[in-house]
Amino acid sequence: MPAIRHVLIALATVTAAVPALAAPTATLPLVISPTRSTTMVTWVPDKVRGVVLLSTGHGAWPERYDAAASAWRDAGFAVIAPVHVDSMHYPDRANFTMQASFMERIADQRAASGYAARTWPGKPVVAAGHSFGTLIALCLGGGLNHIAPFRDPSVKAVLGFSSPGRIPGLVTPTAYAADALPMMIVTGDADVVPGFVSDWHDHLFPVQSAPAGDKFAVTYRGGTHDLIGKAEGPGHAAAIANSVTFLQAYGLNDARARRALRAKRDDAVETWTRR
Repeated sequence: MPAIRHVLIALATVTAAVPALAAPTATLPLVISPTRSTTMVTWVPDKVRGVVLLSTGHGAWPERYDAAASAWRDAGFAVIAPVHVDSMHYPDRANFTMQASFMERIADQRAASGYAARTWPGKPVVAAGHSFGTLIALCLGGGLNHIAPFRDPSVKAVLGFSSPGRIPGLVTPTAYAADALPMMIVTGDADVVPGFVSDWHDHLFPVQSAPAGDKFAVTYRGGTHDLIGKAEGPGHAAAIANSVTFLQAYGLNDARARRALRAKRDDAVETWTRR
């Protein structure tokens, strides 16, 4: 898939810039297929109320998202994040082409979803991601069904930090037409990928083009492509707090959290888009 190769090249350098923190609960083996395994990093609360399937940015690894994952864990969500084949921490990274990593990521998240169903049966599941991982989360929510049926029926909502933007040949005008689930996309007005995404507004496309209803996008002034992992960056803390509210609202069906989201207003720091 030439379009996938194009986006991976563009995103490789920006996702690698996310600073590392690390306080996960455990790192577990995860069997993906008869011929491939990986590891999965987990953040698990004492009492699990829901599950977040986290897909990292290209080249990144789960511990880079510790601040967000820890906040989600503290809200009652078990966060499980496979180490993808394009990760700098995957031992056989050189054996996989950029094109192959897309389908391997889908396989990783399906395996993680199966683990969640066995370990916490009946708990609500939210697909989350950063950058290339957001594309994977959107696929689990029903996106890119012109390519294949990627939808994971256990997923109740989709949460994404940044996105790959409008990838020619891959993200078509109807790419997210089947993403009917609740969705939140977080971006910033400095969220650009040099040589690939020159207009940060492109990150709003999933919310703008998916079926209306329970769709939210929040844009942070000065927020960059690594907003989710850059603790000192504009919007970092507020974005994580808003993501927790979204998880409560649509992962846990919390009416109070839904009202809080709907009551959000634009200010000097953040701007909201709703559909």
